[in-house]
Amino acid sequence: MNPSLIVAVASSAGDLEAVCELLSTLPAECAAAFIIVQHVDSGRERLLYETLAKRTSLPVMRAHDGAIVEQGHVYVITANTTLTIASGRIRMTPNPTGLYPGDILFTSLAKDHGPGAIGVVLSGEGSDGALGIQAIKRAGGAAFVQYPGSARFPSMPISAIQTGCVDFVLHPNEIAHELAHRSRYTAPPALSYPVPALVAARPPAHPQPLARH
Repeated sequence: MNPSLIVAVASSAGDLEAVCELLSTLPAECAAAFIIVQHVDSGRERLLYETLAKRTSLPVMRAHDGAIVEQGHVYVITANTTLTIASGRIRMTPNPTGLYPGDILFTSLAKDHGPGAIGVVLSGEGSDGALGIQAIKRAGGAAFVQYPGSARFPSMPISAIQTGCVDFVLHPNEIAHELAHRSRYTAPPALSYPVPALVAARPPAHPQPLARH
């Protein structure tokens, strides 16, 4: 069964804290699917999977080619691969460099799932995810970014915010609460106006959409 919402999460291989915080806050009855991507080498693949599996009540599985994406499940990228979505199924191809897994997944998800696509950019170095959330927004989906002040590596969140395509800037646990809410109810249309430039400098108070200044 294809879920009504597919949430793609991009973060740094050097920081599992943000992903763990998000997943550990999700309720067991969360009616969305989650796909976690990082630049993962073979030496860290087992650590990533086992760490995430211990931190959430949702079933966690290694992504494999051809798998149907189902609600209430977490799919984790494997080492040296590219993960995309096509017709509600996971597609895996070899990618020794492992570069830009977030952009690649987000872009394919936007094309495949349209308004049901959600992109989440968490702590990480570089700018992975910034291009992909623009594709998700053009397709009518929603974009969430970790508040940079709470991120061990703020470069990815800041790069995403600078695109002007972000709907929510929150702490990871607040992102989880909002995603759980959206999975239970029909969400209002995602916002399309630019995020205020000062948003990266102030902490979020409540998981609400950002307002124009």
